[in-house]
Amino acid sequence: MAVRWGRWSDHLPLWMALGATVSSGIYEPGELVVMALPLVAAAGVEVRRWDLSRHHRWLEIGALAFFLGDLARGRGPFTVAIHTLFVLAGVRLVLPRELSHRRQLLLMGFLLFLTTAIGTTDLTFLVWTLAWSCAATLALLQQSWEPSAALCRGTLARPPYAQVPGWVGAALVFGAGFFILMPRLSMGLRPGLFLGTSRSFGQAGLGDRLDLSGGGPIEPNPEVAVRIAPPAGIDPTRDPQWTGGLELLRGITLESVHGLRWEPAELTPPLAIVSIQNSGSRAAEFLYTPSLQGILVLPAGLVRMEPSDPVIVPGSGASRRWRFLRARTVPVTITWNPRHSEPSEARLSPRRLDQLTRLEPEHEAARRASFRLAPGILPTPQLASVLETSLRGFAYTLDNPSGQAPNPLEDFLERTKAGHCEYFASSMALMLRARGVPARVVNGYRLGPWIPEGGYFRVSQNEAHSWVEYWHEGRWWTSDPTPQGSAGSASDGRGLRAYERWLDAVRYRWDRYVVRFSDQDQQTGFSWIQDQLQDWEWRWKAPPKAAGWTLGLAVLAWMLWRNRDHWRPAPEGPGRIRALRPLLACTRRTAPVEPGDTARTWLLRLASLRPERRENLQRLADTVDTEAYGPGSSTAPALAKAEAAAWRGWKPEVATSR
Repeated sequence: MAVRWGRWSDHLPLWMALGATVSSGIYEPGELVVMALPLVAAAGVEVRRWDLSRHHRWLEIGALAFFLGDLARGRGPFTVAIHTLFVLAGVRLVLPRELSHRRQLLLMGFLLFLTTAIGTTDLTFLVWTLAWSCAATLALLQQSWEPSAALCRGTLARPPYAQVPGWVGAALVFGAGFFILMPRLSMGLRPGLFLGTSRSFGQAGLGDRLDLSGGGPIEPNPEVAVRIAPPAGIDPTRDPQWTGGLELLRGITLESVHGLRWEPAELTPPLAIVSIQNSGSRAAEFLYTPSLQGILVLPAGLVRMEPSDPVIVPGSGASRRWRFLRARTVPVTITWNPRHSEPSEARLSPRRLDQLTRLEPEHEAARRASFRLAPGILPTPQLASVLETSLRGFAYTLDNPSGQAPNPLEDFLERTKAGHCEYFASSMALMLRARGVPARVVNGYRLGPWIPEGGYFRVSQNEAHSWVEYWHEGRWWTSDPTPQGSAGSASDGRGLRAYERWLDAVRYRWDRYVVRFSDQDQQTGFSWIQDQLQDWEWRWKAPPKAAGWTLGLAVLAWMLWRNRDHWRPAPEGPGRIRALRPLLACTRRTAPVEPGDTARTWLLRLASLRPERRENLQRLADTVDTEAYGPGSSTAPALAKAEAAAWRGWKPEVATSR
């Protein structure tokens, strides 16, 4: 039974590698199906116990054809290699397997798991790492046990499966120790960032463009974009004013519009940074998750960023970006002042003014809607307020009902009156331009929910948002025409249940204390230990002498009891022969020594109870007689071998059943 079920141990490492691959989130659903199909087919063959050995040539030709076809489709070499490894593993699993083949399967599982390990640092991956380690240990145990079990006679003992968790746990403890003590090394690889396998198309999230002709609905995307941790002692639930300037986190401004597509403009000046700090300045740690655009979303009234250049550089659209794409979450300490929340410029050049008021024929619906919703000549602030109020009467939805229309903007303003934030922001910016007011679209995030279990704000891709900025009296003013019902307040949890908040807090601590664990953390920890040792005073007093004598006598008594077999007289009968004592201990209940038994008579009686061990027991009896009555030469080595063959693996309950 153990051998039959042991064949499934070859499947387990590959299934665990597939699970880790799925959890990484860096592959398309179609690619995951291609990876899973060979393993599913192999499991079906294993259940049905089909023999496909005569078809091995066709299976190998099919694997080669799949490799060439996958390569011809223009996929990257990394993705083709992963697909091919899964296919080859499936082919190997459906064919008869020798020990060398099973080791090849384990190596394939390791390579597939390793390709996932370089692409993610999520807490969930730790669970898959432990699962894969258990599966690989189980497979190695099975492969080592079966050859030795084939040489044993009689009833086979089951493999020690129960020891697998202990072995993996010990490896985890040693790994944690080395992780803390050894220097920090990081390859910084993330396949999803440079191979185009990330599943981001059609999902909510921050982008550096805006296109109303995007097509179908927007899918929710709970991936965390940034976590904002206030300083110790700050609780925004008790001091709501502290979040001033964080309500809308700026990412990039879009001033150039071509048809229904908004893009950053070259004429946009860099983001203005307030150089003067005062009592209204606030600071927090922004923990950014890696993204394809590398845009840092920032609060209004930015004062200072640490670290600054050369790590963070100005980008297009008055954005701030990483100089290089990041592979792991990166903390930045940001200081801002909500009193200087409006980004200011000295003036608008004629070319820039023309750019910010430009309209195209596709925008005629915005011109009509502007005069319909706000007729007459109105001051700029009142005009913006009327348009904002009118648009907030529309419906917010991610279903994108106007996405398939010939002119989605016209369809949104005149028919559906329903859409997501990009429709609202784009429509209002164009309606303001139709009235001669310079306006632009800003992409960023709304402030996410407060996570009390972790003490930070959680901003996910679902909070990605677009709004409008318009120019009036020498500075930019913010207007958000999207209905407020599309997002709650920052402190209501936005539907996050308690276990979701707890799990996110665990992920945050995992990232802070494990993923971001650096050589500075090591030095800080070692310095703390050194300070504790230097300040530690020896306050222990020696115990009374009576207690010391009592402890010493107790230790002496325990040592004498442990070695009692060496100093008490040997019993009569077989017990006089030290080599037989393990066998005596195994059989003291099922076949105890009877009065008058010699070693030979007792061993022959055991042989009658265990016929399958008769040969070993008779050989042991002959060796005992030779040792006891033979000439002067010692037969201790032969006696030890015979005794080991006779009693190892002895099962007392089997003797009872016979």
